[in-house]
Amino acid sequence: MNGKKVEIIYFYSDIHEDEDELSSISRKIVQKRRDINIHLINVDDPRNEELAQLYGVNIVPLLVFLTPRGEVAARISLPLSAEDIVHDIADRINRGKLPNPAVEEKRSRILQRLKSINRGNDLTELIIEQIEADLMEALTESEMAEMINSHVSAVSHAISDLEEIKRALKKYQKPRTGFVV
Repeated sequence: MNGKKVEIIYFYSDIHEDEDELSSISRKIVQKRRDINIHLINVDDPRNEELAQLYGVNIVPLLVFLTPRGEVAARISLPLSAEDIVHDIADRINRGKLPNPAVEEKRSRILQRLKSINRGNDLTELIIEQIEADLMEALTESEMAEMINSHVSAVSHAISDLEEIKRALKKYQKPRTGFVV
């Protein structure tokens, strides 16, 4: 950490983004904002594997914002070129609005609860992974509430759709003989 600077770790893949272009964008942002440091991390480089694991990178691009004290203040899946959002989040960190302790506490409780769910099939795993990813990006209580409401609605619709699929298939299901569970 460099004094009072917001540290931004930008995880990217060289398959999708050009390092020279990213360096140019990074320099442009840092020239405008002396209170920001940007670190470009290519997840395709084996030397960065441990760092990517440390920050739970499972999608790129990913911006991870750290406070001057080294706390993760925000994570968001956007390209570095989304400068207005980069500036907004850095400003919120500088004003002490991020990280938000109430949001962090709620996020922690929800993540803990999700760990207790049996992930016995691929669909459940996919849904939980998406919820976890979205949860990590919620910066405010209202964003978290909106994200939760959206996922509750999606899961409710999926359950209804799956019940309908089950009813349709049961009409053509042959009873198994000699099958022991």
